[in-house]
Amino acid sequence: MEDVIKKAEELLEKGNYNEVLRILENFENVEAYLLRAEAYLRMGNFKAALAELDKGIQTFPFSYLILSAKAEILEDEGRLEEALENINKALEILPFSSEYRFIKARILFKLERYEEANIELTEVLRINPSNVDARVMKAFCYYNMGLKLDALSEINRALNVRKDDPSLHELKGKIYFETGFYKLALSEFKIAAHYEPNNPDHYYNASSCYYNLKMYNDALTFIDLALSKGEKANYHLLKALILKELKAEFSKEIEKAFELDPSTKAIIEDIFKK
Repeated sequence: MEDVIKKAEELLEKGNYNEVLRILENFENVEAYLLRAEAYLRMGNFKAALAELDKGIQTFPFSYLILSAKAEILEDEGRLEEALENINKALEILPFSSEYRFIKARILFKLERYEEANIELTEVLRINPSNVDARVMKAFCYYNMGLKLDALSEINRALNVRKDDPSLHELKGKIYFETGFYKLALSEFKIAAHYEPNNPDHYYNASSCYYNLKMYNDALTFIDLALSKGEKANYHLLKALILKELKAEFSKEIEKAFELDPSTKAIIEDIFKK
């Protein structure tokens, strides 16, 4: 049996998914159910993968491995409440698993249940303080809960290990920006752009900082950089504001913003038609 499982694992890594299914066809143990489900998953057949795991649960109702695998597939499918139900069942069997608590936290985060996710992440970090992904998610939880100083503390801890993560620098920049520290925010957004140069949001954020610092020419340079990499209505709105301060023609930017997002009409009327 062990030889068959090992062979199936080798075939899986080689991409021979149908062969995995063939050699495991008559086996009914936890490893076989998981490998068959993984083969279906890699073939893009989520429905068959879930059906395989459901068969496994009928045979092994207390298999935390099958329950957690099912939870992650359901999570990827966007069926978050069902995913949460399955990972909770896995945790009932293996309550001290930091891996499963992290999966639960991730699902809760996607459900925007940030306080509950934060509780799970606290436990994950108690068990495994070196889990950087948990610390990053905890920072985003604090941010979404409105606890910006706590978020900043977690970001700095995470940056000690993952200094090249643009999402951390971006979040740190947002916290500084929202608290009025535009120069500090600008520094973080520029770092984010350094690590992720093709993301136009970083240049837009930097431009917003320059705008609030009344450095309009620099703001214009960075918003043009953003627009060279992607178009959004708010990019054009910011450019219009900058051009207005520079006493330049800005009507084309307003027209483009409205074209991209008609819901900006109220904002445009409020800002530009006073």
